[in-house]
Order: sequence, then structure tokens, then C-alpha cells
Amino acid sequence: MNHPQVRENGEWMQRIVIITNGNYFARLVLDRAVKDYAQNIVGVMIVTGDYKARSGLRLLWDLGRATTFPYLVYKGLTYVAFDLAQVLRPKATLFVESLVKEMGFTWAKYVSVNSAEACAWVEALHPDLLISVSCPQLIRRKLLSIPTLASLNIHSSLLPMYAGLAPYYWVLSKGEQQTGTTVHYMTRKFDDGNILVQKQITIELRESAFHLFRRLAILGSDALSEAIPLALEHAPGKRQDLSGYSYFSNPSFASYLDLRKHGHRLFRVDEIWQAMWG
Repeated sequence: MNHPQVRENGEWMQRIVIITNGNYFARLVLDRAVKDYAQNIVGVMIVTGDYKARSGLRLLWDLGRATTFPYLVYKGLTYVAFDLAQVLRPKATLFVESLVKEMGFTWAKYVSVNSAEACAWVEALHPDLLISVSCPQLIRRKLLSIPTLASLNIHSSLLPMYAGLAPYYWVLSKGEQQTGTTVHYMTRKFDDGNILVQKQITIELRESAFHLFRRLAILGSDALSEAIPLALEHAPGKRQDLSGYSYFSNPSFASYLDLRKHGHRLFRVDEIWQAMWG
């Protein structure tokens, strides 16, 4: 059953729920959509667990075992840097949590997006459209069945290439010259489903992974805002050509050496500093 929100002028409104990891890059992606569709957004869920619903010290321990040390340092440094910046600038909107509080949205935090509690929270909001922005976990059938229209995901690569984790890293490791962002319908598989909007950018010479991810997040803000009305109007999207499908997981040390060989790096301190205080 559809439970629409009502405008002051009496028009029926379609209801949107956003699911996200809530980090700095997700906030950049959501920057335009939360303003363009503020009246439609009835809830924002921040997922605090990783792709296996782990959190806290266990998450850091398992990530350290699964990935290469330089990438772990990069992840830890950016996490601490933006947390510190948010403490020092309490009125800044560096994270999604700050943004939703500023906008006055209903919101909640869950470690597992597929938990019974998380599904019940979404179901109570009666969404027409579900939007995933950097959700770290595969959203399963029960949750996908809740919205009356569809579920969307935004992914920072030119799908079907570079599905999976950290695509902004892997395109640099593989020496690509182009990448982009894709908004697509969600299915029960990672980064699958018909494409609604896809935008492309050129990778810069000696670009860092942090800088590229930031550019992709800003590009994604426009892509997501363009895709939402298409989904609300039942646009079918374009089927992915899975003959070009590639999937990547946690970065390895060999892949990090390849990234450096191509003239790239994980981050530059001045880039993180500017983002913290910009």
C-alpha cells in the first residue's frame, strides 16, 4: 500500500528513504538531492557496520588482515581527520549525520542494514523509493521489497566495470584514464541492475585516490539528483552489458605498488586538510 506524504497545496508526494554509511564522501553525494527532494525524504538510515556488519575494534582488526597496510593507514587517517574536524567545527556539515540534523530529517543508526530492527524502521516509513549511497552492505530481498516503486544505488565507477569495493582506488591501480559514476536500480547482487544515469570524468595525472573519490562524489551529487525523477517516473533504465563486468575487493600490496607505478598515491595531506576546513 502506498502512503504518500502531502504537500501544503494538497499534491501527493512520493516518499524517499536514504541508506548510507554517513561518511564525508556520502555527504558530498547527497548534497544536492537532500535539497532538491527535501519534502520527499521521510527518513535517513546511517549504517555503522562494514560489509560483514562488523564495527568498532573488530572492524579495524579484520580490515587490517584483509587489506594492505598503506590502504589501512589511508582509511584510518581520513576517519580520524574528519572526526577531529567535526569536533573542532561543530556547525560544519562534514558527515551525513550533521546534514540530516540540519535539514530536520527523521534518522536512525544501525550496525546491520538487514537486521529485523532496521527493516522494521524502514517499513514504518512506507517509502516509495529507497536510495543507497555508500551503504557498506548488500541490501537483501526483504528490505528491497519494501519500497513501492524501486531501489537505487550510486556507485563510483562506470559499471559494469569496477564493481565492488573502492573503485576509485582500483582504477588508479589498473592505470585507467577514464572513470565515472553510475546510478542504477538495485537487485539482489552487488552493483547490478539497469542504469539510469552514468557520468564520466578523466583521471588526472598523478591524481590521488582521495582527490579522485572527492571528485566522483561531487559528480555523483548531480547524477543522483538527475536519476531520482527518472525512478519516480518508472523509467526502465539501460541494461548493463555484463560481458564487460569486473569486480574488485580489498586492495592488496601488489595493487598498491601498481598504483604507485602509474604515478598515483593514496592521498596528499594538503588535500585532506583543505577538505576538512573548506
